[in-house]
Amino acid sequence: MRTPPRLEDLAPWLRIRVNALAVSHRAANPGTALCLIWGHRSQTEQQAAHKAGRSKINGKTKFSLHNFKPSLAADLWVYTEAADDTFYENRPPKDLGLELQLLQKGSLKRWYIPMGHLAEMEGLEAGALWRTFRDGPHVQVPKRQRIVMLQRALVRNHYELGAIDGILGAKTKKAIEGAKVESGIKARAGGPMPVHPDLWEWLHVDGPGRVS
Repeated sequence: MRTPPRLEDLAPWLRIRVNALAVSHRAANPGTALCLIWGHRSQTEQQAAHKAGRSKINGKTKFSLHNFKPSLAADLWVYTEAADDTFYENRPPKDLGLELQLLQKGSLKRWYIPMGHLAEMEGLEAGALWRTFRDGPHVQVPKRQRIVMLQRALVRNHYELGAIDGILGAKTKKAIEGAKVESGIKARAGGPMPVHPDLWEWLHVDGPGRVS
């Protein structure tokens, strides 16, 4: 079963900026609406996507930022012919008559690259602006901010690491090891975060500090 795309599953830092992006996008493009089509994606869903050839990330030894909960990435579709400024979680009802701008010729240049520039203005990293692979709908938390968020989660769970500076230094690594021991989650990180998705979720839900 597919994880429903919900704003509440995004990390708060990301959720605030996605909402701000929806507002700035509507202001720049009257008659459009954004739709959250992917927020959190489970490791099982990632593995299924990899098996089906839809992703190079296997969800076992390598992870997407979508695999972390709260999610560190969001995929946003652009709809046109929108009558109001609603931000949609999942596909809007067909009877609204909205037009999805996604795979049409020229849609990347017309819609997603401009959305990427607006996303950058909100502090996000935008897949539409990547040079080697343009993932138009994708926005994510930038690397340094991801480390800041991890450091804050560790501190709120009573692990000492010194300054919260967005740098993966020795003290932060030691705090991560302490969390791994206490949680019993020994799975190795793989991909864009120095912790496994299970440990990330433990720090935010089940850890000793009960981080919300």
